[in-house]
Amino acid sequence: MATLGEEIFQEETKSPERLLAEKAEAPFWGNQQAGLVIVEFADFQCPYCRDEFPIIREVSLKYKNDILYIYRQFPVFENSLLLSQSTLCANEQGKFWQLHDKFFLYKWQEVTGDVIKNLARQAGLDLQKFDECIKSEKYREAVLQDASDAQKLGVSGTPTFFINGHLLAGVITKEQWEKIIGEYKRLTEKTVD
Repeated sequence: MATLGEEIFQEETKSPERLLAEKAEAPFWGNQQAGLVIVEFADFQCPYCRDEFPIIREVSLKYKNDILYIYRQFPVFENSLLLSQSTLCANEQGKFWQLHDKFFLYKWQEVTGDVIKNLARQAGLDLQKFDECIKSEKYREAVLQDASDAQKLGVSGTPTFFINGHLLAGVITKEQWEKIIGEYKRLTEKTVD
């Protein structure tokens, strides 16, 4: 893991790159007023994203008052575009995170409509509305825009994180997240005193 310097925690005008990474309409979790913003570009079929999933989920839940976690789509596998669109259809029903979690917990052998519908059912979705949304492909362009933004930002694989606009690629351990968040809290508490 690359080291992150104190500069990532200093309040400043957000760069165009940071604004691009922290897209306002992307699904998020945590405190929208937080000074520490973590953006993840991920793919539901990526084995490294699957490894990172329980780590970032635990960290984002533990520090939900201290951070803003934003999820961005970066479909790189063959059927990932369909999975990404599916989660945005779930988002229409307020169930993005439920389907997101189901997709990351599922060990994908093959992406089929039956598997997606079964996971959507488990996530509590209205299947008729969900199916209509999928068939319409209304979120195709939104997912492709996320992928385009990722490429403009230099993302070459998943998972890739932007922490206050600074790129950090690969799986990040719980200990590393604790260190990053702890350092942010230490530095910001120091400036308040």
